[in-house]
This record gives sequence, structure tokens and C-alpha cells, in this order.
Amino acid sequence: MTKQNPEPSEPRLVKKRKISRGHHGGAWKVAYADFVTAMMALFIVLWIMSQSQAIRHAVAQYFKNPGILPGATGVMETSDMGGELPTPGHSQELQTPAPINPEVTQDKSSLEEVKKRIAEMIAQLPELQKLKDQVLMEITTEGLRIELLEKEDSNFFDIGSANLKMETKKILNLIAQELGHLPNRVAIEGHTDSRPYGSQSYTNWELSTDRANAARRLMDTTGLRPDQVYTVRGFADRLLRNRADPLDYQNRRVSIIVMFQNTVPLVFPSPAPQPRASEPSAAPQAAGQREAPFPRLNSAAAPEPDPAETPEPGDNSGEGRRKPMNPQVRLGW
Repeated sequence: MTKQNPEPSEPRLVKKRKISRGHHGGAWKVAYADFVTAMMALFIVLWIMSQSQAIRHAVAQYFKNPGILPGATGVMETSDMGGELPTPGHSQELQTPAPINPEVTQDKSSLEEVKKRIAEMIAQLPELQKLKDQVLMEITTEGLRIELLEKEDSNFFDIGSANLKMETKKILNLIAQELGHLPNRVAIEGHTDSRPYGSQSYTNWELSTDRANAARRLMDTTGLRPDQVYTVRGFADRLLRNRADPLDYQNRRVSIIVMFQNTVPLVFPSPAPQPRASEPSAAPQAAGQREAPFPRLNSAAAPEPDPAETPEPGDNSGEGRRKPMNPQVRLGW
């Protein structure tokens, strides 16, 4: 009896079952977040401790009022959440807090000290005590503005004159000695009221500029550095202090502005010098270069002036005898 070969068996497939287990829950994320927060707080404290007193004060002022809307207080304050719509044209705008500049903060503090010292020195001099209410000082966006305001009796300048009075010289001398120790630049402005000046050749523009320049000359010789004044400006009656009364005596004033150190002064570019028409060109034209198409005067079309109609020198009808026009002169527009 022959032995039969067994049939080959099929391969067995082994399937591994995945048993779901409980998730770890992410508890490590909470611990890691606590660690990062603690490290951030540590480095902030270390940074603040290494800064100057001015920066610490600026940071404290920044976090003192966290409101983002004008007039808002803190986030925990109760507010009126009525359903009224804002009036057109009066909607509130979000204001982004300006970045803190430590140099500006320190510069502002030094100008505040200068303001206090000048006020104390004026109050200590008996001859200047009557003028202390006419010397106004305030910190503006430009810097420290010192203004000498006139009154009805014209304490600083005579009416229509740029001559400094004795009290004006004493005050400017005192201010110049105090400002000469500062690295800040100085601008001097002159202003007048709207009273028309009697002369057409000398107006309020000239008067305001001359008064500012008179103050500059005295301060240059009594305390300011030679390069400290960078501009002298006269505005006539264009920047009235009292717009309701253009004839108010306080509109006649001299302003001294001690600029912040980071303020960029206005620099007006000077125009390029142009050659005069009567002078020949310094650079000769190249060979073969064509001339500009300027119109020429025809010698036949240019009649000679009549000597009887030409005014003599000194005649009120003209500025002297006119010379006959050169027919070779080119006219430029």
C-alpha cells in the first residue's frame, strides 16, 4: 500500500490585537508652563534691577493705567454698557501706547529741574519779582518753552522797537547762564500782536525777527555756547497766544525753546547757485554741441530808444537813462 503525501497546509495569519490604554492626560504641560512662567518672571526682575532709576519710573508709569481708551481706568472698573450708538464724528479711537524712550524721559527730567531753578532765581531777585508772572515756562513736545510776555506798560521792549530794557537783559542773562551748561540746542522766536506797523518797509515781520535776534545776541555773550543756538525765527502775528483778542499785549512775546536732544532740527536745503545772465558760461560748449533754442533779437527789429523819451538820472519818472538793448543777448525763460 503506497503512502500518500499529505497536502500542504495553508499559512496561518497571526493578528495582533491593539488594546487601548488610558491617555496620560498631558499633566507635564502644566508643570512645564509653570516653569516657563517662573523663569520669565525671574528674568524680568533681574532686568529691572539692572536698569537706572529713570527707566524704573517709566516702566511704573506705563503699567499704572492699563486702560486702552481715553479716560479709561482698569479692567476691573465697572463701566456703562448701554446700547447707545456713538455719535457720528465723535467716535473714540484706540490709542496705542507710545514706546518708552529712556533718553527722552531723562532729558525731560533735566529740563524740569532747569525750569525749577530759573523760577527760583527770578523769585530771589527783588528787581525781577514783579516780572515773574510774565515769564511762563512749560514742557511741550519740543522741549522747555520759556516765554517773556508783554503787558500794557511794555516791560521787555518799547512799542515798535527791538531795544532790550534793563529788566529784559537781566532775565536773559540769567536764562543764558543756566542753559549754557546743557547739551540741548536752543531756538529763539519773536512774536507781535496784530497792530499794523506804521512803515511799509518795516513791518511786524521785521520787528519780530529783530526782537528775537536781539535776545540771541545778548544770550550769546552772557552764557550760551557759540553753537547752541541753531535757529532764530520771527512769526509776526501768525501765532497769536490769545486768538480771541489779536491786539492783546500778551501776543507780543519772545519765546526761548530748549529742544529735546533727540529732536531733529529743521534744515532747509539751499538752492544750487545759478549763473547770472550777464556772465559768460564757465564751461565752454563742446565741439559740435548745439546751442539751446533761445530766441534771438533781430537787430533790425530793435529800434534805438529816443533820447527825448529816456529819463535822465535822478528823474522821478524812472531809475536813470536806459541803455540800448544788445541785440546779441539771449533771453532765457
